[in-house]
Amino acid sequence: GAYQAGAIDFDRALVEMAAVADDPEGLRQLCRNLMQRHASTQERLPILDEFYATIFAHLPPIQSLMDVACGLNPLAWPWLPLPRDIVYVAYDIYADSTAFLQQALGLMGVINGRCQTRDIIAHPPTEPVDLVLILKTLTCLELGEKTAVSTLLNGLNARYLLISYPIQTLGGRRKGLGASYEQQFQALAAERGWQQYQRFEFATELAFLVVNRGD
Repeated sequence: GAYQAGAIDFDRALVEMAAVADDPEGLRQLCRNLMQRHASTQERLPILDEFYATIFAHLPPIQSLMDVACGLNPLAWPWLPLPRDIVYVAYDIYADSTAFLQQALGLMGVINGRCQTRDIIAHPPTEPVDLVLILKTLTCLELGEKTAVSTLLNGLNARYLLISYPIQTLGGRRKGLGASYEQQFQALAAERGWQQYQRFEFATELAFLVVNRGD
C-alpha cells in the first residue's frame, strides 16, 4: 500500500517475535521497530505510551475489540490495557500483512485474536463488539466513494467507537488540519445523532471516543 514506508520481511519478523515472546520489554521494542516502518503507526509512536492508557481510562471493561483498516496497529497490543482472552478482531485489505498479523497475535498471547483480509466498504463488518477502533481511517475513506463513511458506520454494531484524525503531516510538520478535522467530526456527530463523546488531543493525533449505542 501507499503507506508502507519500507517493506517488512514478515517471516523474519515472526522469527524475531518468537524469540522475545516471553520478554515483555524485548517484545515492545520489536513491535516499535516494526511499526516504525508504516507511516500511520509511525506517527503514533511518540504518543503510544499515553494514547491507549488515556482512552481506556474512560471506558468500562472491554470484552471485545475490532480494529478496521488496521494497518500494523495490532502490533500495539503490548500497550493495550486489556486481558489476553479478549475477543480481538482486525481487518485490513492487504493479505500479506493480515497473514503476518494473525501469527503475530498468537505469538503475543492474544488467545482469541483474528486478523483477516477484508474490504470494509464492500463488506462492512457487522458483528457486535464493545469497541471499534477507526484510527485515521475516515479521512482516507472520504477520498474514495462519497458514501463510504456512512456505509461503514451503518454496518458497525459497537457500543463505543474510537475515531481519530492525523494532526501532523507524514513529514512531521503539524497540519493546519486539526480544526478542519474537528469540524468534520462535529458534522458527522450531528448527522449520526451522537450525543455523548469525549475529545482527546495528542501531539500527533486527534481522537474522539463516541458512545455509539447504550446497552
